[in-house]
Amino acid sequence: MFNEFELYKISTLLRKYSLTCMKDQGYTSINFPTPSSPGVTKHNERRYGITDGLLASRLGYRIPSIKKGSTSSTNTTTLSADEEFTLTGGSTKPGELGKGGRNKFNKKVPAGGCSGVALKKIGYFPGDTPGNPTKVQALDKESFAGSLKSDRVKRSLEKWSLCMRDNGYTYAPEPFSASNDHRFATRWVTKLEKDVATADTRCKQSSHLLTIWSAEETKIQRSLITEHQKELYGIQKQRDTTLSIIERRSESSS
Repeated sequence: MFNEFELYKISTLLRKYSLTCMKDQGYTSINFPTPSSPGVTKHNERRYGITDGLLASRLGYRIPSIKKGSTSSTNTTTLSADEEFTLTGGSTKPGELGKGGRNKFNKKVPAGGCSGVALKKIGYFPGDTPGNPTKVQALDKESFAGSLKSDRVKRSLEKWSLCMRDNGYTYAPEPFSASNDHRFATRWVTKLEKDVATADTRCKQSSHLLTIWSAEETKIQRSLITEHQKELYGIQKQRDTTLSIIERRSESSS
């Protein structure tokens, strides 16, 4: 529904509004984690694995370091039962709207708690939001899984695997068999990892894997969009509303 950069903005605003609400409710020393930067430069940059040969030669399969100060906070607060109630309004299940009530400071906690207050500020109104955002994630996974069953993608993966073998590296014809190599689970990137990642990008090009894989998944996605058009329209409408709000609020807070 939202890309990595939009989610970062949304998470940042939700944290801000939740903290403000919690302080208004009497909790002045509470803290929540600062959202982490997406760590990529464009949407779906690693959907089909590493593709940038220059980056591979420098960092292997590692994601470039995010900007200083954008990592998650470590001085977060463990919530007490009353703080949890104030935050959720008394919700006990994911997605459930807590009824609210009074907290220990005798402050009136609204339905949905401070989380609900924050969501409303970016255009989400529990019970009135059209469409189910999780549907988009489910369809996204479905199109990805379906693309891997394509004969054209399978043949390209076989060519990629043969190319890697010609470069001296034996990996199964599976999308992330090289990047998931346990030898690369080290703190610092090794020369071997850089060499394998660089060969990976070259072999993706020679096998035309990226072009074929993207084309096959696009066909599946178009079919799914047609099949779920009505529901996706409602989700798109909500997305447009939320993005309009977060753009205005992000600019006003910067």
